[in-house]
Amino acid sequence: MQARIAEILSAGPPDEETLLSFAEFINGKPFPEPVLTVTQLKEAVCKVFGCKNATELRKSNEFNLAMAGREFNLKTKADWLKLYREWVGVPRSERDRSGRTCINGIDVLENFRPWHVFSLDPKSATAEDIKEAFRRLAKEHHPDAGGDPRVMERLQKMRDSLLAFL
Repeated sequence: MQARIAEILSAGPPDEETLLSFAEFINGKPFPEPVLTVTQLKEAVCKVFGCKNATELRKSNEFNLAMAGREFNLKTKADWLKLYREWVGVPRSERDRSGRTCINGIDVLENFRPWHVFSLDPKSATAEDIKEAFRRLAKEHHPDAGGDPRVMERLQKMRDSLLAFL
């Protein structure tokens, strides 16, 4: 421990990242990312639609058009979390996951992030790149190979949406 402290101090004044790294070293594992509160979820979603609060969001034409045909009561954290995942991004607490339904650190059943899941750059990917990435993932996640059928279905939707995007 003393050697680690000496190493940190020899590099000059420690920055925030160095101190966090040392704290995680002492802790024996990385600290979990804090889960977003309902207030944080609301603020982030409202910001995307240019609104100050949930009341304004409900009245927003842009939001109502985006949610056409879907029902959200906006009273539960689960509803706000779904909106956050769709319009803001994957919450930090849900990144770097692993499991049968996770690809590249995110749960594909909870997060529709095809570019991330397929590990492709939206600016340079071609239709052939998309098809190749899908084939690679299908080999691992196809039900015939022991994969979850829901994951395979989601991958097909992602592939189709990316191909339609080009």
